Amino acid sequence: MDHQSLISIAPWTFIAQILNLLLQAWLFKKFLFQPVKKIIAERKAQIDGLYTDAEEAKKAAENERDAYEGKLNAANAEAAEITQKARAAAQEKGEQMLQAAREEAAALKTRAEADIELERKKAVNAMKDELSSLAVALAEKVTERELDETAHAELIDSFLEKLEEPS
Repeated sequence: MDHQSLISIAPWTFIAQILNLLLQAWLFKKFLFQPVKKIIAERKAQIDGLYTDAEEAKKAAENERDAYEGKLNAANAEAAEITQKARAAAQEKGEQMLQAAREEAAALKTRAEADIELERKKAVNAMKDELSSLAVALAEKVTERELDETAHAELIDSFLEKLEEPS
C-alpha cells in the first residue's frame, strides 16, 4: 500500500464533504437553532412577564401600604378626637357636679341660716315668755296685786321695748 494514496485529495470527496457540512449546518440551523432560539425567546418573554408582574405586585403592595397608613393615621386622628371629646365631656360633667355641689351647699347654708333664725326667734319668744312671767311675778310682788290681762300685756311690751332699745 502506498502512503501517498492516504494523503491525496480527491476532488469529488472534498466537494461531497463540503456539501455534507453545509447540509448539516442548514439542518442544525433549521431544526436545532431556530427551536432553541424560539424556546429562549419564550423563556425571555416569560421572565419579562414575571418581572412585569413583580413590579405591578410591588406597586400594588405600596399602594395598599399607603392606603393602610392613611387609614391608620385617620384612625389615630379619630381616636385622638374621641379622647379629647371624652376629656371635655368629663371636665364639663365635673364642672356641672361641682356647680351642683356649690348650689346644694348654698341651699343648705340658706336653710341652716333660716333654721338658725327660726331657732333664734323661738329662743327670743321663749325668753319673752319667761321674762313676762318673771315680770308678772315681780310686778305682783311689788304691787301685791294681780294684774288683769291687758295691763299685763302692756307692761310686758313696754319692758321688752326698753330691752330692745340700744343702750
